Amino acid sequence: FENLVPGTTPVNTTVTDTPGTADTTTVTLTAPSAVNEGGQITYTATLSNKAGTDVTLKLDNGSSITIKAGDTVGSVTVPAPSDDVFIDKSTQTVKITDATGGNFEKLEVAGNGATTTINDTIDKVDVVLTATNSVGEGGNIVYTASLVDKNGAAVTNITNPLTVTLDNGQTITIGVNQSSGSVTTVAPNDVYTGDQTVTAAIKGVTGGEHFENLVPGTTPVNTTVTDTPGTADTTTVTLTAPSAVNEGGQITYTATLSNKAGTDVTLKLDNGSSITIKAGDTFGSVTVPAPSDDVFIDKSTQTVKITDATGGNFEKLEVAGNGATTTINDTIDKVDVVLTAT
Repeated sequence: FENLVPGTTPVNTTVTDTPGTADTTTVTLTAPSAVNEGGQITYTATLSNKAGTDVTLKLDNGSSITIKAGDTVGSVTVPAPSDDVFIDKSTQTVKITDATGGNFEKLEVAGNGATTTINDTIDKVDVVLTATNSVGEGGNIVYTASLVDKNGAAVTNITNPLTVTLDNGQTITIGVNQSSGSVTTVAPNDVYTGDQTVTAAIKGVTGGEHFENLVPGTTPVNTTVTDTPGTADTTTVTLTAPSAVNEGGQITYTATLSNKAGTDVTLKLDNGSSITIKAGDTFGSVTVPAPSDDVFIDKSTQTVKITDATGGNFEKLEVAGNGATTTINDTIDKVDVVLTAT
């Protein structure tokens, strides 16, 4: 050709949909196979073809995903179930409930949703024991066991009761949906001067199997029990001895306290002897000679009394009884009458 000129005008062909032969586009929802409680889950929706217009997907957890025109994927991130202190590993399945847009001939949801395992993270819960700080003798000591999480906050949403056993034999129950429980005991009323300390500790806890990590406290709690003015308690000391001994023998005098000595107790007797009862003991003794053996008929009785009692750290120490009486029996001694002459 002397001058061959290609045409520059485009030509168009309209391709019509074929009735009854709609082509299917699928959308599939996926998620991580596992996450930790308190974390996040990202749900991803994937189209088998590019979206012609924006696609909106509604999920049964209340969330939605938008896949923009020209794209094939879209996603949304939601919180996983919150971190807690209970053993509650679980699975969570989310499904697409509605799919619109995209200008597809036919849009279908593929699969059965996206399933994620929610793993436990191990969180410690402490069982903390507290007690009344100070109380008078005969008053009430209140022991309280509380559940406290790693942040120091009270744990309240328990589903099973807990039983906390104390080393004094008492038990505390923490009920369902409660964060603490208490038990009351009467403070001892002792016989000693000055304050005393009452100590208790957790011996064991039962019913906590649903916790990830339940840790009973190991620190004992102390309560100061103060003396109650004007209500001194009496300790008595009693002196005893054998009911009878032979003249020329020995007499052992024994002093007995009605309560253990808080400190050494010193007792003076009217025969000039003394008895010491050591701290922590309840009795002491001293042995003295009985009246000497002689040749006369002189059976007798001998009574010895406590004249002074000190020590022991008692609120009030009193001598009981009227002393210790012992019969001194004669031993028969022969006396010869010897006749002599010049």
